[in-house]
Amino acid sequence: MDINSLAVIFLNQLSGFGPRTIIELISNLNNLNKMWSLNKQQLINLGLTEKKIRIFNDQKEKFKPQKIAAELKKKNINYLTFYNQKYPARLKEIYDPPPVIFYKGVLNFQLPAVAVIGSRNSTVYGRKIASRTASKLAEKGVNIISGLANGIDSTAHQGALAADCGITTAVLGNGFDYLYPSQNKLLSQKIIAKGLMLTEFNPAVAPRAKNFPRRNRIISGLADLILVVEAGEKSGTLITVDYALDQGKDIMAVPGNIDRPNSVGCNRLIKKGAAIFTQVSDIIDFLSRYLQQIDSENEFVNDAKQISKIYPELNSDEIKILKLFQHEVEIYYADLLKLSNLTTEKVDKILIKLELMDLIIRLKGKKYQFKGLQNLLKPI
Repeated sequence: MDINSLAVIFLNQLSGFGPRTIIELISNLNNLNKMWSLNKQQLINLGLTEKKIRIFNDQKEKFKPQKIAAELKKKNINYLTFYNQKYPARLKEIYDPPPVIFYKGVLNFQLPAVAVIGSRNSTVYGRKIASRTASKLAEKGVNIISGLANGIDSTAHQGALAADCGITTAVLGNGFDYLYPSQNKLLSQKIIAKGLMLTEFNPAVAPRAKNFPRRNRIISGLADLILVVEAGEKSGTLITVDYALDQGKDIMAVPGNIDRPNSVGCNRLIKKGAAIFTQVSDIIDFLSRYLQQIDSENEFVNDAKQISKIYPELNSDEIKILKLFQHEVEIYYADLLKLSNLTTEKVDKILIKLELMDLIIRLKGKKYQFKGLQNLLKPI
């Protein structure tokens, strides 16, 4: 039993113990469980105010690690804290990262991710753009992130799920004991089955207006790029954009008619320097450059092999994966892992890059098919 992580979950529900307080405690104490044996002065030395110390001392006897773990297991809720290696690196880099993430579904933080966001009071045009864009990106193996809200958010999730093997992530502004909005029950079930649903809030936290701005920093934090489809003059979507800018993320916006209220926010973002989105290739080009930048430290193949002449942008590990399609045009994911002898994280990253280059496609049943010019690979 991970006592430290369960201690984080306990503190996460105490009044006044926000992300910054808990992260500071984690930084100052290698073993967070030591808090329960510290006196007042020692707690003050950790940076706690007298009010927070009083709250902690009043509640600390209620900390029952086994009970917390059992309740989460009963509700099929998984969790990651700062103590877990699988905690997403992207979130560790943002200001005020959540000390704990509760989740249902399959972790997908290794995938390139695009946040598709917009107004709840969306137009037919906006929903069409969100759905088509999310679907086409999902076909390429891109994780579509949004907030499960009505309008653009839910449409983006639906578009991603409509693609074969499409993956999407929903970030909630409440705990898992609640579903908000309630009409998205079926959609949430589909997301959990094929993607990921997560929240920083303990299960019993109800949806409140103050929670959603906090949620938005996670949406932007998990994404490599933010696409704003529609946004009014005072849209909550722009809060996500502000977080994204603080996090150094790139912003794209869909231009709209100047006489439509839902276009005001997007058009202003474009005037301020956001990239104009007109087609899916705008995002694909960005992600391709992004992946190439990540792999820039890898050595590229410089020999005379034909595959390196055809695809000079591939490094040695990527060529190793591509060569596996020489004898079998369709290969199961498990076989790619076994035959390549590479780590799961590295294989996942390579497969995404090859998909973005339109060299392979994902099939149902965790299988991949070579899509390039097969005659070019025969001499290998």
